[in-house]
Amino acid sequence: MISELRRSALYVPGDSEKMLSKAVSASADLLLLNLEDGVAGAKKDEARENVAHALRRLEFGSKEVVVRINSMESEAGRKDLAAMVPCRPDGICLPKVESVAEISAADIAVLELEQGYGVAEGELRFHAMIESARGLLQAPAIAAASPRLATLIFGSADFIQDVRCDPGADRVELLLALEHIVLAARAAGLDAIDAPCFELRDQDRLRREATQARRIGFDGKSALHPAQLEIINQVFEVTSDQIAWAEKVVAELNQAEARGRALSTLDGMLIDNPHRAAADRILRRAALAKLRPQVTG
Repeated sequence: MISELRRSALYVPGDSEKMLSKAVSASADLLLLNLEDGVAGAKKDEARENVAHALRRLEFGSKEVVVRINSMESEAGRKDLAAMVPCRPDGICLPKVESVAEISAADIAVLELEQGYGVAEGELRFHAMIESARGLLQAPAIAAASPRLATLIFGSADFIQDVRCDPGADRVELLLALEHIVLAARAAGLDAIDAPCFELRDQDRLRREATQARRIGFDGKSALHPAQLEIINQVFEVTSDQIAWAEKVVAELNQAEARGRALSTLDGMLIDNPHRAAADRILRRAALAKLRPQVTG
C-alpha cells in the first residue's frame, strides 16, 4: 500500500526494461513510468508492453507507481490508457494538461475501463502536468476538476519553451509559475511536485532548486536520475528540530485545551489552531517517512 509521501518522483523510461527493473530499489517515493516525452515514436508500443509487464511482475512495495501516458487526444495515449488500467497502477500522469475538459475526458475513459475490467472504481488517481501558459492559467480549475486528482506536477522544459523565458540558475523567472502551481494545488487539497533539475552532475544546483521549491511550498521534486534522489529526499525530509517543535506544540495546545483555552504560548510565540495543523502535518510526514526503506541512489 502506498503511503502518499511524495518527496521525490523519479522518471523511468518505459522503453528500458533494465531501468524499470532497477526502479524497484530506487529511493524515490513516487515512480513516473514514462511512455510520453523521452520515448521515440517508433518505441511507443514496446514501451507500453514493457510498462505493462513491469506492473504485473515487479513488486514496488510502498512506492507510488504512476504511468505518464501520451496525450489522450492521440492514438498512442488512448492505447496507453487501455493497456494500463487493467494493470492497476496507483495513478495515471496526464501530460500537458490545459483544460478541465481534458480531465473530464480522462475521468470518463478511466471509469469505463474500470467497469469493463472489474477494477474498483475511483482507485486510480490522476497527476496533472502543468507545462504551458494555458495550463498555468487554468491550474486552479484543473486541480479541482476531479476527485481523482492527487497532484499537480510542474513540467518546466515545455513551459519555458512555451512562454519563451530564459531562466537563470536561481529560477527567478519561474517564480510566478512555481507559486501559482502551489496555490492551485493547495486550494484543491492536492500535493505539488516541482520540475526536475536538468543539470544532472550539478549537485549544488539540485540542492538549491529543491530548497527553493520546499520553501515555496512544494511537497517534493522530480528527478531524472536515481543519483538525484538522495539530495531531494534530504531537502524534503522532516528534520529532528521540526519534529521536536511539533511535539511541543501539540503538547502545549493539549494542555491549553484542558484549561479551556484555544491558544497558548511556546518559547514566547503565540500558538493556536494553525500551528497545531502545521505540527500535525510534520508528525504525519515523519511517520510516513519511517515506512520507507532507507535505500540510497
